[in-house]
Parts: sequence; structure tokens; C-alpha cells
Amino acid sequence: MDHNLRLRLGENVMPEAPTIQLTNGNQCIPQHYLTYQHTLESVEAVICDIEYDPRYIVFAAQEASGIYIQVGVVGHDNYQYPPAANDLKLLFGRKWRVEPELPTSEIIQTVFLAIKKSREHEIRELFKLTLKESTTTPFNTHIDLPLMAEQYEKQPSKKTTLINISPEQQIESILTHLSYDHSTFTLGQIEQRRNGLWLVDIVIHQTQRSTLPETKHKILYLQVTNLSLNTISRALMNELVTLSNAHVDKHFSYQGFHRFDPNIDIADIADLSQQTRKHKLPENFSSQFSKTNKEVDQKRIPPVKPGKLAHKYESIIKQFLVVGE
Repeated sequence: MDHNLRLRLGENVMPEAPTIQLTNGNQCIPQHYLTYQHTLESVEAVICDIEYDPRYIVFAAQEASGIYIQVGVVGHDNYQYPPAANDLKLLFGRKWRVEPELPTSEIIQTVFLAIKKSREHEIRELFKLTLKESTTTPFNTHIDLPLMAEQYEKQPSKKTTLINISPEQQIESILTHLSYDHSTFTLGQIEQRRNGLWLVDIVIHQTQRSTLPETKHKILYLQVTNLSLNTISRALMNELVTLSNAHVDKHFSYQGFHRFDPNIDIADIADLSQQTRKHKLPENFSSQFSKTNKEVDQKRIPPVKPGKLAHKYESIIKQFLVVGE
């Protein structure tokens, strides 16, 4: 069998599926002409071919409800006080379910997303705000949302600029209250456009305790509507999440291929995609192909039990249904 036609664990070819000739001369059977029955063994095989930062360890396991992926992060307990410089732990994130029928490509992308979200979880705990001699992590994901929903009272937005203080001084004052991964922020440049938006350049200064590679010698470019502590902090956090995601995009690989690296030309991706899809299917296979897809779709429909949530589903779906005459 040609190298490009070799199946991975958990993959099978649909009966009479066509083989596609690519423009580079190689042949392949695209993933949409395969069926899948993944097991823990096949998911583990996929993970063995994935590389990223070695501090992010991807586990695969199985329980009564099925196979799942879970990312373990080698790092410090961000809430330990006083912090211990060498006290490393293996911290686990949420579980990501993997259905047996999931295409291999989607399993890879599930790992990709799990790493991204695990990393975001960590960096949100590294953004610190110090007010009234108290340091907090306002963007962490452990804040009690039900309690907030019950108790939070929205206050008027505090956008007032202090009297006799310039925009530069206002930003510099805000930045003294903020830190990130033991790094500090200073103002680079600030400019207000005719439409009222502020363009603010923020310089990150790492220290010996800073660990995130993506912030080294980095300037963040913010576009904000006002210069309040709330607006600047949120804009900074958004940019830091973007930096983290970009780091995963660039360094995540499967079998050495960095699929999400922005240097991969989207025109090449589009060309390969159209090569695997723009062809006429034999009539006998076309009907089987449609049938298989419907069967997979049916398996993805969740069972709905009578109750309050079912009534909510019904009321939502009715909004989109067109009642026939």
C-alpha cells in the first residue's frame, strides 16, 4: 500500500471509497471517506505524535462514560503563599471527551484546544492587580459565578480622568497596580485618534522570575475607548491571551508538522482541501457516503429527558421553526 494510503489505528476505509490523485503525484484517501472507531490505544498513538512544550503533558484515559483527554501542567501552585521557587507540581485541567467516531484530525485538534485552554487557565492566574494593599488575580477562572450572579451590583463605569493629570500619567499610574508573570508594565506611547479611540503601546519588562517566552522584549498594542483601570486591564489581558494562543499555534506539531503556524500559507491549505473534495463520486458510493454521514450525525444527538431544561430547549427551537400553513 502507498505510504499516503496507510491507515492509522482506529481508521477504516468506506467500501468503494475513491482514491484521490493529488497534484504532487501522490495518492490519498481523504478523511471524509473514512470511518472511525477509536479506542484508548488509538488515541494514545495520536498523542505520541504530538509535540508542544514538555511542561504540558497530554494524558489519555478511559472511564465508564468513554475515552477522554486531560492536560497536566508542570508548574507552581499560583496561590501558594509565600511562593516556593522550586516547588513544582503536576496540575490537571478539565477532561475533554473523545467520541470513538471522531476523525483523527479532530482528535489532534481537541488536544490542540485542550493545551490552549490549559495554558490560558494558567496565564489568567499570573495577571495580578494590587489595590488597597491587597493583591488579587481578577481574571482567574475560579471566581464564584453563581455568587457573582446573586450578589454583584453593577456600578457606574469609572472613566473619570483625574484633574491636572495627563493621559500619560493616568496610564502610568494604572500600570503601577498591575503585574504579569513577575513582569512589570510601562507606557511606551499613547495617541488619541479623531474617532476618540486611544492607541496605547505597553512595554513588558521581564524579571529573573518571569517564565513565559512570548513576553520577552514584547510591546503590546492596545486600542481602547477610555483610559480607566477596568478598560486597560481587560485590554491587556486580551492581548496576553492572544500572545499565549499564538505561542501554541507556532509550536504545536503533529508528526513534526506545525499545522497552525501562521507561516503555513492559507492558499496552500485551500488548494489541498479543494483537491480532496472537488471530484465526482461514483453513484454507488455516493449513496453509501450520505448514509454513513447521517448515521454519524444521529449518534451525536444528545438524549433529552423531560424537565425544565427540555422546556427551555423547546422554547428556543420554536423561535427558529417556520410553521407550515
